[in-house]
Amino acid sequence: MFTDGWYNRSMTINETVEVESKFEVDDDIPAPSADAFAPLVVDGPDEYELSAVYYDTDDLSLTRHKVTLRRRTGGDDEGWHLKLPAHAGRVELQAPLGDEVPDEFLSAVAGLVRRRPLAPVARIDNLRRVHTLRDDHGAAVIEFCDDHVSTEAFVNGGSAATWREWEAEIVDPALPDAHAHLAAVAAACTDAGATTSSSSSKLARAIGPLPDAGDEGVSPVRDALARDLGTLLDHDPAARRTTMVGVHQMRVAVRGLRSTISTYAAELEADAADTDLDLPGLLAELKVLAAVLGRLRDIQVVDERLGDLAAGYPEDVVSPQIRQRLRVELDAEARRAGERVTSALLSDRYLDLVDRLHELARVAGGTTAKGGKKKRREAGELMLSGVDRQFKKFTKVRTRTERDLAELDLTLAEREELTHVVRKRAKALRRNVNALPGTDGLTVAPLRDACQRLHTVLGDVQDSVTTRRWLRRIARRAEIAGESTFGFGVLFERERGFSERALDGFESDAAAVTAAYRELSESRRAARKRRKKDEKAKKGKKKGGRK
Repeated sequence: MFTDGWYNRSMTINETVEVESKFEVDDDIPAPSADAFAPLVVDGPDEYELSAVYYDTDDLSLTRHKVTLRRRTGGDDEGWHLKLPAHAGRVELQAPLGDEVPDEFLSAVAGLVRRRPLAPVARIDNLRRVHTLRDDHGAAVIEFCDDHVSTEAFVNGGSAATWREWEAEIVDPALPDAHAHLAAVAAACTDAGATTSSSSSKLARAIGPLPDAGDEGVSPVRDALARDLGTLLDHDPAARRTTMVGVHQMRVAVRGLRSTISTYAAELEADAADTDLDLPGLLAELKVLAAVLGRLRDIQVVDERLGDLAAGYPEDVVSPQIRQRLRVELDAEARRAGERVTSALLSDRYLDLVDRLHELARVAGGTTAKGGKKKRREAGELMLSGVDRQFKKFTKVRTRTERDLAELDLTLAEREELTHVVRKRAKALRRNVNALPGTDGLTVAPLRDACQRLHTVLGDVQDSVTTRRWLRRIARRAEIAGESTFGFGVLFERERGFSERALDGFESDAAAVTAAYRELSESRRAARKRRKKDEKAKKGKKKGGRK
């Protein structure tokens, strides 16, 4: 849900989760019969004439990031609609009909729009016949819509089209067996002669393929920046709503951007020489954003872990009072951290940062683009040299950590602190590996997988560390209030045991990273030999031709 300050309390904004299946169907095919939808009972049809104008930026930023903004008249839900991607289906926000885009909707997509104007990109008219499918208790389960669509696009040169499609949408995803009923209705649609829609939405079909956003493949560094910036913006709307997935994925993207900019700072400084971009300042701003997101992310992870842990104990071990205190304390902390995230993403400071990231992605690899094939090959080698540098850092930390673990009598907290540094180095190495272009037959996947496995194991350890820190903090407050803290101790020891066991396999997982790097190195040597052999063969053909 929105945090405080997101929307005007005097305006009614409805929020629903949209889970649907869409089908393409010829005009002469009859809709499935009522018997085909059994055991659901068919009501209707109700008929509506709908007309919607869709809005976007000139580069179709909303559409690129799977966001839909429209003003629709007709039907029982006319008004402004904003559809946002979600973990399951899409979140749809609805506001009353008016002439201007609601400020609340502009705030929700501010990171994608970036202070640029929104303009109509398409008009879609729809003659809709709706059947409500109910269960044996009379509850509405599925809405089946038979749509006759006509569209006019105002972008990509402009075009018009007409078609017919069926939609089956769950009324309430929380209802028991709702998804099973949707699957059954979908099967009835295909049995009647429909085919699964090839477009994700009516708008996507109306405007056609999107123009290329940039010159992919010109520079691996540019591709890496564009990929992480795209991920950041994909999850921007969800992070503004402080969803767990949105906050996590935006934080991952921010870290990826920091890693790429730091690793290739010298090359990017040269590319940005003719701009006002300040790379150290950019890195500092990304660090601040990562910290704001990280605070909320940590609380969300702790909340989830403790909820799962407490659920495994009877109430005479972890009492209802302890469960309630955990819930109240963590909810309050999450609310405060969420407000900080929302405030940060609504600020001009954040929008300035996104503008600068777009500018950096635009100029990155400029010298590579001008240099032709040889420069592009050198850029690929540059990415590999970045992997080499990160592996050296990983190896140095790993060697020191394994030596200290073997020679010193360390507490669990000291062992966790040492391995956390290894995790950070493995994470940086993984990001550089992920940025490698998939060319020249290099064996990249084993190193990527090994880094991910080590990062996951040590990440779980760090989550356990954070959870125990919060348990101590909340237990102290409970003790001051005169409450029993026995259950906190049980949960603490359970987390402590988890961390002990997870660290037992650290050395083998770290060794797998080293082995996978050697495999990549072998494939690089083989690729260089093949390239030299090919170049020698080409020179031989040229000499033969001159004779």
